[in-house]
Amino acid sequence: MIDAGKYKYRITIVSETKTKDAQGFIHDEPVVVLQPFAEVKTTRGMTLIANGTDFEKAFTRFVFRYPATTAIDRKMFVLFRGKKYSIEYINNVDEAFIEMELQCKEVTH
Repeated sequence: MIDAGKYKYRITIVSETKTKDAQGFIHDEPVVVLQPFAEVKTTRGMTLIANGTDFEKAFTRFVFRYPATTAIDRKMFVLFRGKKYSIEYINNVDEAFIEMELQCKEVTH
C-alpha cells in the first residue's frame, strides 16, 4: 500500500514544442503534460563527498503515482520551485505500474 502523505510536492512535467510568434520567429513553447504530487529527494552533499563524486552529478529524484494515460519521455522537463530539471532516467518502480521515478538534473544554463 502506498503512503499518499509522502507525495506532498506539486511538480509540473512539460514538453516543449516549437511555435512561431507574430514576427515569424521560432521559439520553444512549454506545454503542460502532467501535474502530479510527488516525493522529492535530492542527493546529499556528504554522499557525493563520500563517493568522490563531482557535485555536477547530483540528481534530484521525483517519485509519483504511475500515470494511467500519459507517456513520459526523456525529452520532457520537470518544473519544481522555479527550477527546471532535465529527465535523465525514467523508472517504473518494481515494474508494478504503481509508482514512477524520475532521476533528474537541474538545468543551469
